[in-house]
Amino acid sequence: LKQALSPAVLSYDGLVFKHMAPQIFSTGAFDYIQKHLRILSAFYGVLKPLDGICLYRLEMQSRAGINDTKSLYDYWDDLIYREVIDEDHLIINLASKEYSKCVENYLQENDHMIHIVFGEYKKGKIITKATKAKMARGAMVRFMAENRITDKEDIKKFNDYHYLFDDSLSTESLYYFIENKE
Repeated sequence: LKQALSPAVLSYDGLVFKHMAPQIFSTGAFDYIQKHLRILSAFYGVLKPLDGICLYRLEMQSRAGINDTKSLYDYWDDLIYREVIDEDHLIINLASKEYSKCVENYLQENDHMIHIVFGEYKKGKIITKATKAKMARGAMVRFMAENRITDKEDIKKFNDYHYLFDDSLSTESLYYFIENKE
């Protein structure tokens, strides 16, 4: 049985990808994401946005008895990290915790990973609502692609879905974007 391969960024239908809206990307935005965006996949490992894939359903936390491994984390080991790290040694992390572990556990001393947090204040505490955060992560990718972001400082200009960068909460490795409900 032959299955048609379709570009990864257009194949996934989760909230992140819907709000990334790749179907309206300009050629320049596609060029940008092909060079800068990596999609972490439990089945494929690391995908570039225009890599062809067949649709599947598999999560990184799934048990997998492949060779002498017990989980997909064991199976992929540091291969995903080695595929996404480049000469800049900078990773802007928009992945879920489940997938970011595949990279974070292998970071070296000269690597720098910036975690992006989308949150809101509730009863004086910052909370993250999963659905809203997924939508915002997709919008962040679209923002970075449309603006061809290459400097980590320019990420702070993101203001979609009423999220604004909060300098008072953020650190060098944790950028907080807090929902402004006004």
